[in-house]
Amino acid sequence: MLKEKAKVVNSFLAIVDVVIALVSYNIAVFLEYGRLLPIQNKDSIILHFIIILVWFLLARTFRLNQLYRSRPYSAVLFSCLSLAVVGTGALAIAVWALALHSIDLTQLLIFASIDLVLTFGFKTVNYSFLKRARAKGFNTSNVLVIGDQSARSFLRQMVKMKEWGYHVSAIIGTEDLEQEFGAIAPFLPENTNIEQLLRDKTIDELIFCKEHPDQEEIERLLLITSEVGVVFRMYSSFFNMLTNKTHLHYFGTTPMLTISNTPMNYLELRLKDAFDFIFSALVVILLSPIFIFLALAIKIDSRGPVFFAQKRSGLRGRKFMVYKFRTMVTNAEELKKKLMEQNEMDGPVFKMTNDPRITKVGRFLRKTSLDELPQFFNVLSGDMSVVGPRPPLPDEVKQYERWQLRRLSMKPGITCIWQVSGRNNIPFEEWMKMDLQYIDNWSLKLDFVIFLKTIRTMVKGDGK
Repeated sequence: MLKEKAKVVNSFLAIVDVVIALVSYNIAVFLEYGRLLPIQNKDSIILHFIIILVWFLLARTFRLNQLYRSRPYSAVLFSCLSLAVVGTGALAIAVWALALHSIDLTQLLIFASIDLVLTFGFKTVNYSFLKRARAKGFNTSNVLVIGDQSARSFLRQMVKMKEWGYHVSAIIGTEDLEQEFGAIAPFLPENTNIEQLLRDKTIDELIFCKEHPDQEEIERLLLITSEVGVVFRMYSSFFNMLTNKTHLHYFGTTPMLTISNTPMNYLELRLKDAFDFIFSALVVILLSPIFIFLALAIKIDSRGPVFFAQKRSGLRGRKFMVYKFRTMVTNAEELKKKLMEQNEMDGPVFKMTNDPRITKVGRFLRKTSLDELPQFFNVLSGDMSVVGPRPPLPDEVKQYERWQLRRLSMKPGITCIWQVSGRNNIPFEEWMKMDLQYIDNWSLKLDFVIFLKTIRTMVKGDGK
């Protein structure tokens, strides 16, 4: 019943996207000509039918018609942008192929802009209404979580994001999970009768998060949930790897199942490189007055150079010099040895909230992340990317466990998931897992989402 209802809602939302596109096209025509085209205009009638077909298909392809509880606005914007760009490209090809001479490129570009604004505006209002309703306890989904330490990040998000509308009815997990999340839901022993629990409690979804899942346990849970009609969800980094990086490679006539450990989409990777270069060049040129102003402020505030250069490990361990605006006193490395006991981070990294080595201007630069601006020169030189795992110190890399070395398999970046998820509040091991999660799930869409979240973090001044 719920699935049928969802299909009806999704179809209705796809139709709404089509209506918005038709309205946007007519607004574009009106803005260009000062009037609507006559009803008997053959080219206009043909284009209306093409818009209906293309927008209905693309709305479903980019899943704009599906209401995801946990979808961020940045992801919605990326989907709306994809719809406008791909859809308008399809219209341009149709106009050329069908020789629709009364339709020009200017009209299509105006249409694309209006459709993007109206579609994203409608989605934002719709999502905002649903998020507020869920945060107040309406339209909630009851979940049972079965997991170990790998469920920590997910449970933290579940608690923080009330607008997702998920209510944790019970947790079956390890003792360390109970110590952190025992207050949000009842903790049940691992030998709990799942079938009886699903009979006794109102459970909509069962979420399974274990680092080393047991096949028999998964099969048993799948059988139980399918028979009682409960949604089964499962997290596994191994599944992410299979989904995104598995392909058949032929050695002569012998097929080999090949699993790549880094992104393999050549076209998307080249688009990422192009964006890195163009965006970094624009930042350096357009923000050059800010570069000069910050350099003067650093010089006036304390003695020493404007820039701080430090050797870092890049792609596959390649060494390069990373550049930042200096935020500390010149003898910071000497003072660090005396402050090691006050390190607030676990693992091989050093972080301290009230670090006495930081200057007055440096504190502002760190809070707003403006100290990272010179790293756009590193991006222009090809050593870094705009989005990617942060480049570590060579001494830190020497202390990495083997599985942590894989974060060096992708070009380092100025910002990544860690930067927009709490930074210093995140344990070192979880930070490493976040970087691997980025590599395993990389896409242009993910870069776009992280990029927008980074801007939000800078505006809020969450840096340290």
